[in-house]
Amino acid sequence: MLWGAGGITVLVLAADLLTRGFNHFEPIPSVRRMVNVDLEANLATWWNSTLLLAVAGVALAAALLSGRGARPGRLSWLGFSAATATLSIDETVSLHERLGEVGKSWKETAGVALPSHAWVLPGAILAVAGVVVAVVWARRLPRDLRFGLLGALGVYLGGALVVEAFNGWAHKNDYSLTLMLGTLVEEGLEMGACVVALAVLGRYVVVEHDPVTGRISAFLRYERSRHPERAVTPPVRQAA
Repeated sequence: MLWGAGGITVLVLAADLLTRGFNHFEPIPSVRRMVNVDLEANLATWWNSTLLLAVAGVALAAALLSGRGARPGRLSWLGFSAATATLSIDETVSLHERLGEVGKSWKETAGVALPSHAWVLPGAILAVAGVVVAVVWARRLPRDLRFGLLGALGVYLGGALVVEAFNGWAHKNDYSLTLMLGTLVEEGLEMGACVVALAVLGRYVVVEHDPVTGRISAFLRYERSRHPERAVTPPVRQAA
């Protein structure tokens, strides 16, 4: 599944680049719009949103499998799932762009011009707050899981905030080629971060198939080592 997610991500980015080049010689506006990573409500946006929703789903599974006394606990995993699901919604309906009004208000109050998108400043403040919460939350995780998820968060914010801010500057100064490459990097980092998060969470939320009984067991890797009785075996069809 991870290879599939990574492969589709590469195809989505390649489709944007190839159609962009072809469109320069032979206009294909409808196809171009469908795979343009710089636009909303198209195939590229749907895939980015799907990856985020998949991360939220695995985090929700971790919450359901967390027993009493687990660290982090069920509420922590539910909060992580809700935050990631919100990012998935943002990819579809562009919630972050609503922060542009806040940024414009701050710009008028301060009397200065922003070199990038208006939403970047309030977005950066929210991002810093989110990183602080994430670091405090991740302290309860095993070492490899902690570093993996924080690394994925860093890559995601690097694309969604840092590269996006750079793209806003390129857009304001009409650097079209720089903007094109920056947009590909931005979307590639966001999607890549989701694939990394799925890989890391896949080492924590484990699903095993027993070839003898035909049953499927789901459990949290580190919790099972301490509490073997907490493995969950859903009612799956028996093997023939």
